[in-house]
Order: sequence, then structure tokens, then C-alpha cells
Amino acid sequence: MIILLIILFAATTIIGFFYLKGVLSWLVGIFSLLVLAFSMVGLIYHDNTHWGMKEVTTRTSHEIYTAGDPAQAWGLVIKAEIGTNTGNYVFVYRNGIDDKKPETNFKPDTKHIVEAVLKSANYQLTSDSNAKVVTNTTRYEWSNNLAKWLFGVGGEAGDLVKQRSTVYVPKDTWLLLTAAQVEKLQKELPTLQAQMKAQLAANPAEALQLQELQKNNPTAYAAMQVTQIKKILGITD
Repeated sequence: MIILLIILFAATTIIGFFYLKGVLSWLVGIFSLLVLAFSMVGLIYHDNTHWGMKEVTTRTSHEIYTAGDPAQAWGLVIKAEIGTNTGNYVFVYRNGIDDKKPETNFKPDTKHIVEAVLKSANYQLTSDSNAKVVTNTTRYEWSNNLAKWLFGVGGEAGDLVKQRSTVYVPKDTWLLLTAAQVEKLQKELPTLQAQMKAQLAANPAEALQLQELQKNNPTAYAAMQVTQIKKILGITD
């Protein structure tokens, strides 16, 4: 509508100054010129600052599942930083408990790079028992119906302002690893398993304790495994 107003008052400004006579010419011309100037300034200000709009943030959250073997007691999330010291990551995990394969999440969409730079993802280690991802999405919405009536011609409602996602990883029962650490673990895990098997075979009482722990307290069993794996990989956090 603001474009129509600009056209309308541009026309009435010309009519007022060039086609009307006497006082009416000045009244119509000056009034139309002022409204025209205000409309143009308003349009420019809206384009530059989204005047007439407000930022609305929505929050979504869902549980995530291991990128490793679902039968494992401990969970796994694989991370890869985008760039260097950006604090922005791509993560690999399963979004659904029945997903057969893990997915790559938060990979920038190179086909929509303008929107991609407004999105970021990081992580936080927690004391929770379940892993989850929380996303806060901020978009522009119209402040009121008048603003929508004046400027609502470009489909700006819903335009993305920013999107911040955080992957919350249980620090005791899950592992947050890079691809290089996963590769190292895959190489060394068979040796560790063989050593554990031999140790338990030589100590039936300890083997029984581990079996009972696995059955009665899977969380503690997972935490024990995570601690051992962290030692192998040299992870101190």
C-alpha cells in the first residue's frame, strides 16, 4: 500500500502545484508533498530497519539419540567445527529413536547462503541423563495491522533474524567426539575389549559384578565405560 500512496501523492503534488489555482494549489501541493516525503522516508526506514515489525522468538526442543550402536550403554555425538574457533558446529546423531542411521545436522545450506549465515549450532555438556537439542528461532513479524497494511507487500513476515541451536550432551554417559577421535576409538576398542574379556575371565567375581551392574544400574555401567574410553582418547573434561 505504501507504494500506491507514493504514486497517489506524487500525482496530487503535481496536480496541486501545476493544475490548481490560488490558495487551493498551495494547500493541495504542500500537503501532498509532505505526505509524499513522509511515505518515502517511511519506506526507506522500513527497508533498512524493519520499521513496523518486531522480533518474535520461538523455542523448540527434542530428544536426540546416539550416532553409534544403539545397543551400546553409552551414547555418542560426533562434532565438526565449521571454520576455526567459530563456536559453530555440525553434529551427527539420530533424531529419532527408530532411525536406522544417524544424520548430519546443522550443515550450512550453500544454496541459501544468506539465511545460512544467520544460523549456528554449539554444544553444552550437562548432568542430565538424556541428550537433546534446543533451538531458538527469531523471525520478523508485523507489529500491528497498520504496519502490515502499509508495508506488507514483500512477504517479509517470517523473515529469519537468527537461529541458535544448542546440543546438550550428558557428560557422564555420552561421548562428544570428533571424527578423528571416533576413528582412533574404532582402532583401539577391539584391543580394549579383548583385554577386558581376558581380565574378566581370570576374575569371575568381577565379571559377575559387572553383569549385575549392567543389569541393575545401566547408567552407572555406561558412566564406567565412558570414563574408560575417555582415558584411551586422552579426554580430560
